[in-house]
Amino acid sequence: MKKILSVLAATCLGLSLVACGGSAPAAAPAAAPAASQEAAASADTADFPEMHIQLGHVNPTTDDDQYHKFATLFTQKVTDRTGGKITFEVLGNSELGGEQEMMTGFDVGTHEVAIISNLALANVYGPCNVVEMPFMFADNQKAWSFLDSDIMQGVKDSLYADLGYKVLAYGEGGFRNVLSQKAIRTPDDIKAMKIRVPESRSFIATFEALGANPTPMAFAEVFAAVQQHVIDGLELPIASAYTGSYYEVCSHYDLTGHFYNAIGMVAGKSFWEGLSPELQEIFLSCAQEAAQEQREWLQGAADEMLKKMEDGGCTIVRDVDTAAFRDKAASVYEEYRDTIGSDLLDSALEFLG
Repeated sequence: MKKILSVLAATCLGLSLVACGGSAPAAAPAAAPAASQEAAASADTADFPEMHIQLGHVNPTTDDDQYHKFATLFTQKVTDRTGGKITFEVLGNSELGGEQEMMTGFDVGTHEVAIISNLALANVYGPCNVVEMPFMFADNQKAWSFLDSDIMQGVKDSLYADLGYKVLAYGEGGFRNVLSQKAIRTPDDIKAMKIRVPESRSFIATFEALGANPTPMAFAEVFAAVQQHVIDGLELPIASAYTGSYYEVCSHYDLTGHFYNAIGMVAGKSFWEGLSPELQEIFLSCAQEAAQEQREWLQGAADEMLKKMEDGGCTIVRDVDTAAFRDKAASVYEEYRDTIGSDLLDSALEFLG
């Protein structure tokens, strides 16, 4: 009887506490929030396979190089997003070969990812030449908006469908300008000058239209050729002109902005299709974030590089008549209309206004 009375008393006490707004005795406490968060984070990455990926590019592996900056931003983001399951080895300085060799390397499994210039892609896929037309973009913002547009998404999709190169995002190589031993402000100033250009028909056709003497040459030979006056000049983006010290052997850097250099974060087809949809989304979003950050970083870095070039004795020629140059190069657009595709070229020109 005493035991029964004790149980009834305890029950009544509990009910009275609840009625008064108190709390009944609690169940055992749940696990600490920090432990729960760690468990959830572990579960988020538990299904990711461990991978060690090679990423190649042709430029120096220095902090102030635009290719390497793009590579390091991208790889760090993917590693962080996968909880360290996916790591990378970045191989620059053409360690995996030139851009053509790296594209071929995708097919034989030499590496999984590479930074490839759009110019190299254009050499094997006609529609990519829409980015390679002379004086196509008025400024960086116009270039970025076009590269991120639905028009270029269509080009990237068809490139993947036809050749198996998956462009995850485009970073910035920068506008290409002329390095010379005299100021170049108008097309008359560049007449008959022997200017080193890449082995690309669009570059050769453009400088021929401008009245220069375009001279394709292996890049490794260029520095000595300038010093020995074999050529009168060359053309490079700001970062390449600075990091390669070409401003030390050319007295002028002329801001012609004749081509825009877009650089793609590219994955090979067999690797890409071997990734889960979740990992594909991580790779795409990380590449796009890295591209945006790399573009913005290069703007500030390029301004600083120009200042250092100027301090080093190179004259920066800013008052270039780009409209006159563009008019001279207009014939190149029609030469490439069939290669690019007439509708694509017209859509691009309409988009850019």
